[in-house]
Amino acid sequence: MTRPAHHHVFVRPDSRDPWPPLTKDEHVALVNERGWRLSGTVETLTSDRQCLWIQLDAGMGRQLIHHQDGFVLEGSTQAH
Repeated sequence: MTRPAHHHVFVRPDSRDPWPPLTKDEHVALVNERGWRLSGTVETLTSDRQCLWIQLDAGMGRQLIHHQDGFVLEGSTQAH
């Protein structure tokens, strides 16, 4: 079984931006199509909004997420 390629999974229908505007210390929850969930606070969003660094909850460290990594914002209309 071939897994479908998801390009620009964070693109909102009304915008060409890969990530919606997120602010430092904003709490986010991300989920992928397999149900793997990451939650934490925004540390940095690159100026082109391609990459997001989050400090994971429960002291689990820091995670870099690229907009093509297959995660969507939990509760967004784009979650599959």
